[in-house]
Amino acid sequence: MVKEALQFLAHLRRISRFPSPFTCNKLLHSLINSGCGHLSAKLLIHLLSKGFGCSPDIVSYNSLLDGYCSSCQIQKACFLVNRVRGCELNRPDLVMFNILFKGFAKVYMKNEAFMYLGLMWKYYLPSIVTYGTFVDMFCKMGDMEMGNRMFLDMMKVGIVPNLIVFSSLIDGYCKAGSLDVAFEYFERMKECSVRPNEFTYSTLIDGCSKRGMLAKADSLFENMLSASILPNCKVFSSLIDGYCKAGNLDVAFEYFEKMKECSVRPNEFTYSRLIDGCSKRGMLARADSLFEKMLSASILPNCTVYTSIIDGHFKKGNVDDAIKYINQMFDQDIKLDLTAYTVIISGFHRVGRFDKSMEAAEYVAKKGLLPDRIILTAIMDVHFKAGNIKEALNAYKILLAKGFEADVATLSALMDGLSKHGYLQKARRYFVKEKANEILYTVFIDALCKEGNLDEAEKMIKEMSEAGFVPDKFVYTSLIAELCKQGNLLKAFMVKKRMVQEHIEPDLLTYSSLISGLAEKGLMIEAKQVFDDMLNKGITPDFVAYDILIRGYHNQGNGAAISGLHDEMRKRGITVED
Repeated sequence: MVKEALQFLAHLRRISRFPSPFTCNKLLHSLINSGCGHLSAKLLIHLLSKGFGCSPDIVSYNSLLDGYCSSCQIQKACFLVNRVRGCELNRPDLVMFNILFKGFAKVYMKNEAFMYLGLMWKYYLPSIVTYGTFVDMFCKMGDMEMGNRMFLDMMKVGIVPNLIVFSSLIDGYCKAGSLDVAFEYFERMKECSVRPNEFTYSTLIDGCSKRGMLAKADSLFENMLSASILPNCKVFSSLIDGYCKAGNLDVAFEYFEKMKECSVRPNEFTYSRLIDGCSKRGMLARADSLFEKMLSASILPNCTVYTSIIDGHFKKGNVDDAIKYINQMFDQDIKLDLTAYTVIISGFHRVGRFDKSMEAAEYVAKKGLLPDRIILTAIMDVHFKAGNIKEALNAYKILLAKGFEADVATLSALMDGLSKHGYLQKARRYFVKEKANEILYTVFIDALCKEGNLDEAEKMIKEMSEAGFVPDKFVYTSLIAELCKQGNLLKAFMVKKRMVQEHIEPDLLTYSSLISGLAEKGLMIEAKQVFDDMLNKGITPDFVAYDILIRGYHNQGNGAAISGLHDEMRKRGITVED
């Protein structure tokens, strides 16, 4: 194509006759589609320089403009539009302005977009494409107030929003964590007779799954199927991720099987969530099997996948298997992140291989694979977990001495380590409100709860909310666990009710805390009811949950109930202690 274009341009220079608009447009389109925007521009400039401004019509200009905007050459795009504005024979049409707006949106130049919107008003009223472009731009920028304002403006002038507009707003509000508003727009779609598509459903399902609103996510999935819309990989992966995080692996694997039935191919994220879920639950044979399936499907595991499975094997004491996967990571030249090195360093520490633990840390520092701050944070965290408080604080001092500023990850590890070893007052000194995020607040609230300081914990939860962070299930579970420990069961169940009202699904630890609190008071009928409620929610109990009930029944001398629980444990593959 390039050769033909150059020959054609040379031909134009030799003759005084110039191509028709049709021929000119055809050539420009061909050049742009083949990635030769610079030749398109050269051709158009040559025509203009010869005084044949009438030959390239507005379609020619728009073709070239689209090429500039698609390749993010916004300065050239603006120059072209301004040239057309100064041309007597042509003037920008609505299509030209909309192409330019899409270019601005691509690089988030909202001020420039508004300036040209003002120029456009001299000639045309904004169309659905114009509004859709602006709505999408603001939503992707996270400016939902402006996105909503553009939506209201288009409604005022009588333009009915289309699928693109609604999907942009729903996606924006889901990413902003405002699912209630996202669902309001979902209902408005129906009022405007706009049919949701695959993207709309996948966005809402992903938002619900991330927030633990799994019943709502299931309902959306069923609605999607009823509407004859085939779920994509993102839909299935979001649901699998949500159920893995909730500890309900049975349902997660049901969705994994449904993927096959729908001929949807799992991707790296799908496998990583399932492997992580299995590894965390000690189901390592299944995690290993998934890992092999992943390789068989020619999907290369990433650092997250390896980290999950290595962590699982270390926690089970399978050192040889953990080392096997570590060696595979290095063989595959996979760059390890902070989490991976922390898992490896702490894993060796956990099994008493302190030489290997420090060797791993030193290897990373020597190779310069990660900043020293991250490595020192990992080493500090390892020393805390091993109970070496002095060495942990020394690692923190070295970090500061090297000129590194303690970030949220470092402060979280420091506060968590000090708190868990009973140095809560010292941990308080490192809490910097300006730097705090969800993790830092969660660590501090958990420490306050474990110390038994519930009044202070509730104040911190309130402060967390006022700072714009949403308390998650870990925060509420810490509070419930300590309330149960103190025997305040009424308030513990009130907190659980608040969790549900805020669409946060209680997990295994939440239920285990409530069961423990009831069992401690000898309320075994109520404890078994909570246990059964947990099963009905699809949460699989572990050894600890069963052990709590067994100890409670043992205190009451109820051997029949204990025997029944032992049978259930065997069916689930959980080892029964003699």
